[in-house]
Amino acid sequence: MSDPASRADRRDFITKLSTLAVGAGALAGVAAAAPAAEAAESDAPLQAGPPVLQNPTATSMAVAWSVDQAATGFVEYGETPELGSKAYAPENGLNPLNSRFLQARITGLTPGNKIYYRTVTTPIQFANAYKIVAGEPIQGEVYEFRTPSAEPTAASFAVLNDTHEKLEVLQAATGQLAAEPADLTVWNGDIFNDIRSDDQIIAQVLRPADAPFAAQRPVLYTSGNHDVRGVHARALSQAMIEWPDQKGLGRNFAVRQGPLALVGLDTGEDKPDAHPVFAGLANFEPYREAQGAWLAEALQRADIATAPYLVVFCHIPLWGRPGDNPGDTLEGYASYCRQAQRAWHPHLAKAGAQLLVCGHTHRFRYDEPNDQRAYGQIVGGGPSLSGGTIIRGKADEKTLTVTATSLDGKGLGEWRIPPRQG
Repeated sequence: MSDPASRADRRDFITKLSTLAVGAGALAGVAAAAPAAEAAESDAPLQAGPPVLQNPTATSMAVAWSVDQAATGFVEYGETPELGSKAYAPENGLNPLNSRFLQARITGLTPGNKIYYRTVTTPIQFANAYKIVAGEPIQGEVYEFRTPSAEPTAASFAVLNDTHEKLEVLQAATGQLAAEPADLTVWNGDIFNDIRSDDQIIAQVLRPADAPFAAQRPVLYTSGNHDVRGVHARALSQAMIEWPDQKGLGRNFAVRQGPLALVGLDTGEDKPDAHPVFAGLANFEPYREAQGAWLAEALQRADIATAPYLVVFCHIPLWGRPGDNPGDTLEGYASYCRQAQRAWHPHLAKAGAQLLVCGHTHRFRYDEPNDQRAYGQIVGGGPSLSGGTIIRGKADEKTLTVTATSLDGKGLGEWRIPPRQG
């Protein structure tokens, strides 16, 4: 056992060594610690963005939010506005410390219950291991949400796609969502052009048009081909939180809300993995096959199998028109994804899927059911006020009514779908 003097000497040595390491930028790769430390020294007050609800289940909800300097945080929640419980997101015994992204997952909830919550964010000055100073906590606004449940007799969804970082498109879309909120919003791919920085991720996913668009109604993300492009694409999961316990398929989802079962899949890139433009970095073909196995299991879950309506979302259409590029040749790029169609369609057909909602082509269209498939395919428009779309679904015990409008208010069509025959 060392004596007290030697322990003091060792502690003093470690403190000095830690200070030198920070000064040399040695912590730059650990939870963005070097940028976080620099940000924490700013005299400007900490700014915390509005929360974004994600990954809802009957008993849990994820909350993501953004910050502009080093901070830690948690979510305070409860069944009354007095809150009373806290949700953290520790990893290996450490609470988060980040200069851009924070998140937490609320668990142990009751299906269909109203939950009140707010984010609590604390700035951190991290000089070294023995000199960490917490600032004054910032309490966010109290919002509310309901956990999904099969019990309601009516439910709704709204779909955006291909916003491609266009501010006027985001403003129009989030404005319409605020005016007529749906139970669940699906952002069906190509949020980005390509991802090069954290600033982009925050601006598009956590603060789109600076509107709290998903603080009370959760958003479900499907990934588009542009969302996997760029040197910083692998950082997207800091804000677009992956679903837990998905075995590497964290962007797939299957959610039940009232009479609706909503299933999301990831079509990945629009060219084959061997295309030289990817320089060996693409591995989407095995990924799509693995999703087929996941889909077969998800569609057999009791909550999904018993839903009167089954609606499926993916970015690239599964079905093309004569002459369309199938995305599995080295020429051009996909208008539809033939590999995903072959891997997923048999499961969708067996389960009696009624509607497939896609994007990617930047041209709105509706493909009626035909001899190849018993479900319709609706394809959202592109990144402009006249070409962009919001697709909405409203379901009750008798009918799923689907409508599409352009962002400038033009009606594009309405379709009525009867319940599945179970």
